[in-house]
Amino acid sequence: MVTRMKANYRKLLLQGNKWIDGSDEYGLILTDDLDSLLSCAILKQVKGWDVEQVMIFKYDKDQNFDAHGITKNATHEAIGVDLALTEGKCFDNHLTQFKWNSTSNSESINLNRVAGISRDKYYRKYNLSTVLLLWSLYDLPKEGLSDELMMLLIAIDGSFQGFYTEEKYVWIHKHWLVDVLDLPEFYECEKRHTKDEFKEIQKKYNIHKGYGKITLKNGYLSTDIDIERVNDVLGWDTDIVVELPTDGFKKKAIYRDCMRSIDDSTRSISKFSDDVFSYALTNKYTVNYSERIEEKCDIQKQVA
Repeated sequence: MVTRMKANYRKLLLQGNKWIDGSDEYGLILTDDLDSLLSCAILKQVKGWDVEQVMIFKYDKDQNFDAHGITKNATHEAIGVDLALTEGKCFDNHLTQFKWNSTSNSESINLNRVAGISRDKYYRKYNLSTVLLLWSLYDLPKEGLSDELMMLLIAIDGSFQGFYTEEKYVWIHKHWLVDVLDLPEFYECEKRHTKDEFKEIQKKYNIHKGYGKITLKNGYLSTDIDIERVNDVLGWDTDIVVELPTDGFKKKAIYRDCMRSIDDSTRSISKFSDDVFSYALTNKYTVNYSERIEEKCDIQKQVA
């Protein structure tokens, strides 16, 4: 497969992970926003993989519960999408390595992992979306795209923010977008537009702050993302179609959504729990993680 991602990075991602270019069938774990939903659509288009599970963070905000659901027809090994699993296959854009000499999930298709970016180098982390990672990894179109589509793709997960940050940090954004993902057209698009214009794009597709979430109720998904508009702009230049799964999901697991402070002494997520499903360093001093819990709770009635 010919890809545009710089060869050395792709080679590192492939080490122990030949499955990303293989023909085996897998199921996908969808999370709760457009970065995961569109990433799942890309993987459906390129690999033929379907969503078979869902992970909804902060499902119950009052009790800080995360809900993990599975379809009754799920038969394949699961791959997390925009989900930093502690172990197992996943695509994600998060930072998970605490120290330069500590380890993280070797099956995670994550540029921070293969570049050796840890908490010590937080400011140099990959600061783009999972969508852009997959757009490059699987050689999706980059030339001749409409500005509208490129702006939407850059707006997901606030990827454009790195271009409009302090000048001394802009090179990090450009490094990942141009030097690693080989998407210079997207960088040129950013140069043609203002930060406010990207914010307007987020509002247009209903993915701005406080919106753009996927929710789960009585086992079925819904969202306030303007999926019809997303598909309209995707349809100009691609065959990718974003679809919210219509299958029902039964309860697979319930997790407590935890946030803890970290410092230079923190070397591993195991400091906090031995039963963590997923986690991410959300800033240099904070880790968020989903810890499995066993006690029964009302939330299970809604997921089942």
